Amino acid sequence: MAKKGFKEYMSRHYRYFIIGALFVALIVVLIVVWVRKSDSKSAEDENASTIPELETTVDVPKDKYEENAYPDVNSLVSSYLGAMSTGDTVTMASLSSSLSDDMKAFYEAQAKYVGNYSNYNVYTKKGPAENSYFLLATYDLLIQGYNTPLPALISLYVCRNDSGSLYINSESLSADEEAYILELVAQKDFADLINQVEMDYNAALESDSALSAAASALKDEINKDAQEILVAKQQKDLEDAAQAEAAEAAAAAAAASSQVKCTSDNVNIRASASTEAESIGKTKTGDVYTRYEKMENGWSKIDYNGTEAYIKSEYLEPVESESSESEEGESTGSSVANLKPGDKITVKENVNVRKSASETGEKISTAYRGEQFELVALENGWCKIKYKGEDAYVKADYVE
Repeated sequence: MAKKGFKEYMSRHYRYFIIGALFVALIVVLIVVWVRKSDSKSAEDENASTIPELETTVDVPKDKYEENAYPDVNSLVSSYLGAMSTGDTVTMASLSSSLSDDMKAFYEAQAKYVGNYSNYNVYTKKGPAENSYFLLATYDLLIQGYNTPLPALISLYVCRNDSGSLYINSESLSADEEAYILELVAQKDFADLINQVEMDYNAALESDSALSAAASALKDEINKDAQEILVAKQQKDLEDAAQAEAAEAAAAAAAASSQVKCTSDNVNIRASASTEAESIGKTKTGDVYTRYEKMENGWSKIDYNGTEAYIKSEYLEPVESESSESEEGESTGSSVANLKPGDKITVKENVNVRKSASETGEKISTAYRGEQFELVALENGWCKIKYKGEDAYVKADYVE
């Protein structure tokens, strides 16, 4: 390809080289090949770009890489590579601006075959942003089951956040940052370092034919496992989303539910909204149910012993309307005058349970006919009761 091709290739793929790497043999060969094909006559400057046609409006220094010059940068790289060696993508993500699901799956799969990272060295250049760095980190790793260390490297763009902490920037690069980094990648010392690591890598493989065969086959194994990890995660995400949607629908149904009572004995409670559906129970007059939906086909969806069931809507009427009307109507006469605190009172008509002894007090719930409560005190026509462990009030006229 022409030299222009390298620029286009790196413009499309530079993020990959910035955010991660495996073995040198798997990630840098293309770069080395293109750098070797560059016009050697153009490199009159000791650290000139190996791609003379690469143009940028950004002023890029030609200083050589500094080795292990910044302790805090080295510490970040050490933490990141340490997490990478064990497939700890949670820690890796915490040290970087982003880590895609694809990359997480890759690193988790890689850690099953590769580990024991050691011999870190960090080669740093000042980055395009203030207090930022572009770096190459070399290290040795072991393939599981082999004792010969293999040289590898990773390239990273490191920035500082607003609090001054370092992080690996793998997204949100401006056009100037992209151009700056591409220019650094094209400089001679970048190619020289990669070339040296590649030669050391190849020498290690040549010294152990079994290791060479294992390394050659490993890429496909890692990609296969990474794909399985990714599919499993996507499946779990779908299941979690479905569960969340179901929970949201249930919450919405509960919010829209109301209390109804049956007006007739022996009405069939059915498994679906059809007279042909299985009967799963019978009603008694006055039975109270939670209605989830009053359907247009003449049926109501209700809760029956924790299960969705159906009753003809004509046999149901709202509980709330009766409670409100009864409470606001004429008194039916109190029968609690002789009761004392600690006695049990029984609801004889559905009645509102309120936070205070007033018909304008905040409504807590509805007490239904037959329910019993402990009487705490009688207060001006109201019964102070214990309702779910808290003090509450019901009109004395509707209990006995």
